[in-house]
Amino acid sequence: MPSPTWTLSIDGIVTAGVYTDVSSWLQSATWSVGFAAPYEPIARESTLEVVLNNTDQRFSPEAGGAYGTKLQPGLVMKLESTDPADSTVRTNFIGWIGSIQPSPGVAPDNCVIQAQAWMSRAQLSEVSIAVMENTTYDAVLDKILDTARVYPPGTSAWFLGVVGQSNLDQSTRLGDTATYSNFEAGISTFLFAGDNFTENTSVFGACQDTCGRAYARMWQARDGSLHAINRNKLITDKTTDFTFVNTMSDMEYSYGDPEDLANHVAVKARTRRETAAQVVAGLQNPVAVSGSGGTVDLTYVVESQDSGVSLAVKSPITPVQTTDFLVNTASDGTGTNITGDCTGAIIADESFATRVGVRYTNNNASAGYITFGQLRGVKLDEFAVVEESQSDDTSIAAYGKRQLTWEYAADSTTTADSIGEFILLERKDPRGRVKAISFKPQTSAALLTAALTHSMFARVVVTETQTGISSVPYFLLSESHAIEASDYSVVWGMEAASATDFWVLGTNTLGDNTNLGPL
Repeated sequence: MPSPTWTLSIDGIVTAGVYTDVSSWLQSATWSVGFAAPYEPIARESTLEVVLNNTDQRFSPEAGGAYGTKLQPGLVMKLESTDPADSTVRTNFIGWIGSIQPSPGVAPDNCVIQAQAWMSRAQLSEVSIAVMENTTYDAVLDKILDTARVYPPGTSAWFLGVVGQSNLDQSTRLGDTATYSNFEAGISTFLFAGDNFTENTSVFGACQDTCGRAYARMWQARDGSLHAINRNKLITDKTTDFTFVNTMSDMEYSYGDPEDLANHVAVKARTRRETAAQVVAGLQNPVAVSGSGGTVDLTYVVESQDSGVSLAVKSPITPVQTTDFLVNTASDGTGTNITGDCTGAIIADESFATRVGVRYTNNNASAGYITFGQLRGVKLDEFAVVEESQSDDTSIAAYGKRQLTWEYAADSTTTADSIGEFILLERKDPRGRVKAISFKPQTSAALLTAALTHSMFARVVVTETQTGISSVPYFLLSESHAIEASDYSVVWGMEAASATDFWVLGTNTLGDNTNLGPL
């Protein structure tokens, strides 16, 4: 029976920047990568949980064991496999340690360590970007990541003051999104992007909204890198990566599940308009600024007074003395006006679509107060929200109305129509869907190779006699693994391939066995 070799290592528990192999103490591990459900624009968090033998307290941080003093949350933990067929080493999971749970003084003396990857940190970090125009979703993702500087685990990027990660151009380099991401080029163009990211928008939320608007898909791979595909990828991918023919140990299958049906699909289109340069934000209370070259930084938050309506500024204008700010030696404005000795400047790396940083400098010998301040620029507001809908009367008559509203607003009515049409074609009629496939990789060399090799959006063809499925294509949507002493189990979450055979240039005959794609 083929069996891979598993290697668990933790960075920094002996020497900073060096992985230490702790596989000898590994008793079991479970991990998962991928999406929580079909059609979601961004994947869930990747997680790993390991159970380690802790008889000698080496994994007890407060017991002073071999690793305990240096074993801390935030260290990178990595699980790798060595393929018995060809000795290929693959990373199956990499992430940051989240919790360390040594068992109390009752048998068995174990320690459970849990780790998470990039998504959790992306949910806890806020981001804003400057307004982008005539751009595609992949360029927006690049800008979000470049601005946020929330790097995936294991990335060799520069962090000032962190041992092993602050020797610029030696052990590390400034983070470049191309070194840890691979985003497929977008299909359609956003007229504007970034204008709806508020001061509370997380990195995760910004990526989710961007992919949702383009009907793209984003996930974190096993090795920690970030990936995204455009909305045409899954309807043009016809290459089979693996085939199940009654070789699964279990299969979750349903035919005509009401949750899978949608015969009335609505997609919103959110259009925006530009107005002439005008005041978009103002200072409410006086702000002190010291004299003789003293500075103070203010952040103007650009937001609409109407709840739920987005407002942004494009091309903020450098503040002009008297017009945009006044500085006085008294906070109530009764002192000496020293505005002529003061300047205002846009802080480039702190200026975004909904937040703009301004640095005021007081060159007068006296301390003063900014008693009046405002920000001007080209205002970008929400002009209209139009809901485009697609329906199939035959399906509604047969199965009742099944409405689905896509929760992400497209950039134009054309894109909204295309997304709605595609969703309708996919889901208007009931069909059998394999939601998950379970298998034991060690029962055959082919299954083991599949488990170790295939990951997100591999195309899997399924044949299963009892359900009557015959050579039906699916895409691998998520993978969950569990290993212990002599057992290895895998569950693949599945998403059905397109119900319609769309036309792919050079591979099909238009009007014969295929249709023009709606996207």
